[in-house]
Amino acid sequence: MITIAIIGVIVTVGVSLITDDTGSARVAKLESDVSTLNQMVAMYASDGGSVAGLTSPQAVIDKMKRIRPQSEWQRHVGSVSGRLLDVRLRARMTSQPDNDNNPRVVWNRTKQRFELGQISGSAVSEFYLDESLAGADFGSETRTKSAVAFNSGTKGWVWGAAVADPTANYLNPLSVGAPSPADGFNPDESAPLSSDPPPDDSTGGDGGSGGDGGGPTPPTVTQLPRPVITPAGGTFAFASFPSSATISANGALSEVSKLMYRINSGAWIEYTGSAIPLTPSMRIQARNETTRPAEYATSSTNSQTYYRLTSGFSGTGDGNWGNAIGGTNLVTNIQNGTETSTFKHGNTKLDLGNGEYLDAGVENVLSFTRASFDTITPNTWFKFGEVMMLNGTTFYNSEATGVTLSVNLTLTQPALNFTTHIDLGLTSTENTSDRLASADSVQLTNPTTDVRVTIDGVEYRLELSWATLDPGAGVVQGNKFLIFEGATATAELRARFTSNR
Repeated sequence: MITIAIIGVIVTVGVSLITDDTGSARVAKLESDVSTLNQMVAMYASDGGSVAGLTSPQAVIDKMKRIRPQSEWQRHVGSVSGRLLDVRLRARMTSQPDNDNNPRVVWNRTKQRFELGQISGSAVSEFYLDESLAGADFGSETRTKSAVAFNSGTKGWVWGAAVADPTANYLNPLSVGAPSPADGFNPDESAPLSSDPPPDDSTGGDGGSGGDGGGPTPPTVTQLPRPVITPAGGTFAFASFPSSATISANGALSEVSKLMYRINSGAWIEYTGSAIPLTPSMRIQARNETTRPAEYATSSTNSQTYYRLTSGFSGTGDGNWGNAIGGTNLVTNIQNGTETSTFKHGNTKLDLGNGEYLDAGVENVLSFTRASFDTITPNTWFKFGEVMMLNGTTFYNSEATGVTLSVNLTLTQPALNFTTHIDLGLTSTENTSDRLASADSVQLTNPTTDVRVTIDGVEYRLELSWATLDPGAGVVQGNKFLIFEGATATAELRARFTSNR
């Protein structure tokens, strides 16, 4: 017996250690990811980038996926493109901690860094790679002057600009092998004179200017203004969708730039002034591209996308009851029809003994009557059908606690057919003198249904709610339809197609 007890303890400890190792590995990865991301934020800031005003972790990550314009590639430190993060990187957001209360990550917009801890509310549970983003284009941006400048006279990099946090070691390094550590690093120091690489021909071959070792100051490059696209993008009602768009250079001179545009990530082409015909979900990007890179930098890109809501939804749906669950002595009776389908549940007979029964109750009844709808605009509530319930009297734990109403939707506009499953929770209460407390209820457990329809790049989802039609016999409280004891009440089952844009 002692041996068996010892083996049991060892098995318990082993399982616990395996579980702890799994959790520890997950936390260790999250700690490593946070450390790496904070280093990337520091590098991004030192390279002239800015995360000011960003509030979500994903927004910060996506900002660091941008690249510099090609005209700037030669004159900045870091990766050639200026992009610091893999475009596939995503943050998985959760609304609350897991069962083990593992730490999660938030973005501290005041300190401009990611922080790991025991956090309530919305936070990051993990960082992962999403292969669907492998070909995504997060655009380009012209950044402010880097903390490191390029000295064209001597072909070297010089720490030139003040940094946001001069106390951080990775932003203010100490010189190596200095005579006195107190001297530190001089941010105003020019690059040393050197014959390797050879001096630029533009300096007259002497590698400097006037022999002071500093070299000529690079000319100031002016960024071109961003073009204006008219009208601006957005989501438009069907009748209000614009037919075309135009682009203006916004003051950029044609002598120093070309106004370029592209459609849906296609090739860049020069804009000739003609109106661009618009189609739903079209994206237009425009930029003023410099023809004198020594004097002007290409503008940032203006991107506008145009979405059109559908003109309306028309159709009807037939309801069918099924998948009833309930007590140990559940009794059901289903009658599915075209216009109206009925679901009855509960045992109405009392067992008097000796094989005798008294029919002393009334069945609980739930029926659905379909309704037609015509040209319902998106995001507008409409009558989807009517639900009638009779609050009966039944015995022996024979009532249903849940049932599914499957509605076969036939849409004529747009021409689509699909089935949505509406799960209803049924509650049968004890009868008391309190009328409301004795009311039975029908609850929509999935008011946002499984229906998803995509039209012209806009996704619509079907949402449901109640509206009472018999206030004297029943009331609506949120997603619940309450029917008073012994009463028959009808509620309108409302629906709307909600757009994601």
